[in-house]
Amino acid sequence: MSWWHDLSARERVLILIAGGLAGVLFLSFAIIRPLTDLRADAARKASAARDGYELTAAAAAVSGGADASAPQGNAPLRQAILETARSAGVELVRIGSENNGQIEIQAAPVSGDVFFQWLALMQNRYGASVAAADIARGDDGMVTPQVLVLER
Repeated sequence: MSWWHDLSARERVLILIAGGLAGVLFLSFAIIRPLTDLRADAARKASAARDGYELTAAAAAVSGGADASAPQGNAPLRQAILETARSAGVELVRIGSENNGQIEIQAAPVSGDVFFQWLALMQNRYGASVAAADIARGDDGMVTPQVLVLER
């Protein structure tokens, strides 16, 4: 305490101001900024979940409209994928080999409507269903099927 009393009034004011600024910085960096970052992260996660839900709902709507009595094409699954993708306007980036009746494909970004209509065509005409999918949603209603496994 004697140290504080030995200081001039001007020095005391400067130390109080510096302490106040240090307190404000501490509040900003230790409390306010982390809470703001948590809120922004939660908003990003909610947006990603909403986008995922919309993709799932669109896929379910398309697959739910499948006609079980539709004629099944006799073409091999690989040939059916190539023909229908070309006619539907879905550009295939990679098509893997067939293992246990499943074929893994990757496609270039395409409109979600076009992509899900193509999947419905594959299911209705050739009896192909989606065994697994990793689909990223982009801007303007575009989707990027990063991994899509079709099976019969």
